[in-house]
Amino acid sequence: MPAPTVTAVYPNDLATGIPVRADIEITFDVGIDLNSAISNVVIYGPDFDRTSGPDQAIWIDNDTGENPYFLNSPGFTGTVPADYRVVYVDGVGAEVDIDPVLNQAAETAGPYSQKLIITPKAPLASDTSYTVYIIGAAEVGDDRGVSQRTVFDVDEAAVVSTTGDLVPAGQYLGTISDLVRAKITLAGDIGTAKYKWWFDSLGEPSATLGKLTSRRFRRLDEGLQLRATGSGFLLNDEYVFAVEPLTYLATSYSFSFTTGTGSIQSVPSSASTSVIGGITGLTSPDGALTVIDSDPPDRDFNLPLATRTITITFSEDLDPATVTQDTVTVEAHSASGAFTGPSVTNTGQPVELFKKLTVAGAVLTIEI
Repeated sequence: MPAPTVTAVYPNDLATGIPVRADIEITFDVGIDLNSAISNVVIYGPDFDRTSGPDQAIWIDNDTGENPYFLNSPGFTGTVPADYRVVYVDGVGAEVDIDPVLNQAAETAGPYSQKLIITPKAPLASDTSYTVYIIGAAEVGDDRGVSQRTVFDVDEAAVVSTTGDLVPAGQYLGTISDLVRAKITLAGDIGTAKYKWWFDSLGEPSATLGKLTSRRFRRLDEGLQLRATGSGFLLNDEYVFAVEPLTYLATSYSFSFTTGTGSIQSVPSSASTSVIGGITGLTSPDGALTVIDSDPPDRDFNLPLATRTITITFSEDLDPATVTQDTVTVEAHSASGAFTGPSVTNTGQPVELFKKLTVAGAVLTIEI
């Protein structure tokens, strides 16, 4: 199966006035693996960093007892906790029953896309900017990102029971396309019936025996599961489903939006989606310049005392004329996490450092 690509998002990038109870929606051109989406689609607000020092120290102003570098947004304290689900949509964006596309051939034939719907567990803060990151392989190497679906039903011509069914689930972690076969070895209902399963590539002699119990998921290998439903499983009924190796979204994306005052709670039915075009790097559809890497990494600590060079890699080449002493600032802060306010001098306040700036394409080198 091909790697997924992003075709549309809601809210639009840089949209404003978004209802505080809005869902975030991301449409992919193929079915996606939900587990990979949960791990690789993240929503951030502006105020998730209360800590700024080594070992999670909090900067405190001794005069006021407050952290002067923490910005407050009511109701928001970190990454946005949310529930994730996926639905299939047809060529015009209308939701369709997922059953027809559990079959690999049906999904390949289409036209089906899959929409990831992210529902925050609590209303978003009003008048607050949020950024959604969609991580692909380009950001973290070739072993992570949102992936395509990996588990599919196939034709079940060998199944003759009318009510019993085995439903595949999980995330296939194997490296080859394969078939998984499960055969009933003892007829009966759930709690009585027994089965065996094997990978087609290894053959039936490698089969593992199991029992259908309590309608719970039965763990197989390579991240796979089976769940029994219905009743009346018959001897030699054979269930077959296809598995495909993970293929990751090639490019990482981000888009941002700002919530409204909270007076509008839900999204109007006329809300539109925006298409993400051909972008490279972790950047918004408008081509905004973003940081994609740094050395030392962000928030690193216990660095050698001789560390005097910082390199920052951006999503696009820099204009050297815009990289000046005024646009780039390096500050040293007290490692104790405390300082006395500006009414007293030389008591641990942040100090701006002299630096030498060098630009080479998308890389900024700072020597201090």
